Amino acid sequence: MAARHIHFHSSDAAKWGIADKQLLRVKVGGERGVVFEQVLARVSEHFALDMHIDTDEGNAAGVSTGDFAEIVD
Repeated sequence: MAARHIHFHSSDAAKWGIADKQLLRVKVGGERGVVFEQVLARVSEHFALDMHIDTDEGNAAGVSTGDFAEIVD
């Protein structure tokens, strides 16, 4: 199973102080708000900002495509 991760464009990562391969905590609202632990940051000039999680995790949390997330410490 692929690790949950967020693709960051290098300019976005620099703006937010995110490093490639950094592990993050990410809070998502959805129907059942949840904080995902151990979310891997993947940084490249070829990426656009996008989060990838397991379908079962997303369904369990009530997360839908287009929902917003917040990186927490």
